[in-house]
Amino acid sequence: MWMKRATFIRILAAIKLVSNNVSVIENFNNKALVTLKIPEIVGESHKQFRSFQKLLSYSSYYSIKPDHNGLVITLEYEWK
Repeated sequence: MWMKRATFIRILAAIKLVSNNVSVIENFNNKALVTLKIPEIVGESHKQFRSFQKLLSYSSYYSIKPDHNGLVITLEYEWK
């Protein structure tokens, strides 16, 4: 799904509020790869569940894999 770069910046700011272990790689082909490590995903409210759904729906690729102490989430975003 294509999005504006400003939307990507807002998504990235929200991700950084959840995890301080975030790496971002942007390239010049209007793509970005975001990797974050979190101990768990907990949806305690409907709003949190919707936010996580939106995070995944904006990505052109995602992967969620178990790690030693939690989860590694990899997301790819494309913008215009």
